[in-house]
Amino acid sequence: MDARHETPQDKGRKLNWRQACRVIGCGKTQFYNLVNSGTLPAYRPEGCKRGLWVYEADCCNQIKPVKNTP
Repeated sequence: MDARHETPQDKGRKLNWRQACRVIGCGKTQFYNLVNSGTLPAYRPEGCKRGLWVYEADCCNQIKPVKNTP
């Protein structure tokens, strides 16, 4: 997992994996696949071994637009 251990500059609301899954519309496995592949940037607060956080804006970038067909 390429989760950083420092807190990056503030980019908005921080989400845990459950909240992020709701925003993206995916399950826990897909969430961690996105993080592990580097597609979804994530970090751990300094000094924490557990707890993975992502920014809501980064999650919103993962949502694929649905094409409307007539």
